[in-house]
Amino acid sequence: LAIFGPRRARRGAHLKVLAAVETKVPGFAVNLSFPDDDEGFGTETRALEDKELSYALGKKGGTRKKLAASSGCIVEYVGNTVYMCGTPEERSRASTYLTWLFQQLAGPVFVDYAGRDDCTVVEVPRDTVGYVTGARRATLGRIEEEWGTLM
Repeated sequence: LAIFGPRRARRGAHLKVLAAVETKVPGFAVNLSFPDDDEGFGTETRALEDKELSYALGKKGGTRKKLAASSGCIVEYVGNTVYMCGTPEERSRASTYLTWLFQQLAGPVFVDYAGRDDCTVVEVPRDTVGYVTGARRATLGRIEEEWGTLM
């Protein structure tokens, strides 16, 4: 299979193809290695447990898409491994966001956003929180999807 196009698109397509193959032939795409290039584009991986994989993927892949969009990083799951491809900054954001996501499994997460250039803090009056959030986070979810953010 030959994949043509820009490097970022080829890497995303490559991983998506390998993820499909891995579902049919488990073990085919393990221990993949992608060297960093001279411009810093590279790949980091993290092994996931089944529970983490399901949570990180989300309904119809929604959580994976939000992680990718908000970090600017390619985020794909091949078997139980997450591949994060992009610049060092993009990979760092994706890894951090993934860590925060898994921390939610244990309880509320408090993020120190001071000094971060990837965060905007919006003060919301207490009596409007339910309206802004929506039933079962539906409103926030729509905003995240529309704008490629995590909230």
